[in-house]
Amino acid sequence: MQIDKEQTLFAAARELFLEQGFKKTNIAAITKQANVAVGTFYKYYSSKKEIFYEVYQAENEAAKYKIVSQIDTRQPPKEIIKQFITTIIQTSKQNPILAEWYRNSEVSQLITNHDKNKNAWQDSLVYSFLIENIERWQASGEFRQDIDRKTTLALFNALVVVDNHKEEIRTNNYPQVLEILADMIVDGLSANK
Repeated sequence: MQIDKEQTLFAAARELFLEQGFKKTNIAAITKQANVAVGTFYKYYSSKKEIFYEVYQAENEAAKYKIVSQIDTRQPPKEIIKQFITTIIQTSKQNPILAEWYRNSEVSQLITNHDKNKNAWQDSLVYSFLIENIERWQASGEFRQDIDRKTTLALFNALVVVDNHKEEIRTNNYPQVLEILADMIVDGLSANK
């Protein structure tokens, strides 16, 4: 019975965050939508931020599976990374919950702070996808042999750091900046032929 209420709250919050966004959604609206008392909300979640983070993480994981499944890995590395970045940006824009990361500095800070305390990215599908392809590109000679896998991953992780600080870049064409930076990383890693 308790699991049902938690799932009902989660589903109600997800629906409201999709329809109204983070700022316009409040706990009263979530509990009304879930048809539970406000006190019940606090049995499962300490705040609107906590439930939003949980909803965001679920949306993000589903998006990662969708993104990775759409990538044609028979392409050259530069095209794979370009498709990867473009698909991430498009998916984030199309999903109002994921778009909060780009639109709302309070939300991006919330997610960054939660994720700083975890090394979950190392177990993520995206990380596994990158490792698998980096190893393949190095083995086939498409990537430089003088740069080890750890350093190569650190270069791609730098894109995540840039993404976490996108507000500081102060540009209206941030997605293009990220794509160009990714291209430059792949160009630098590519073996001279």
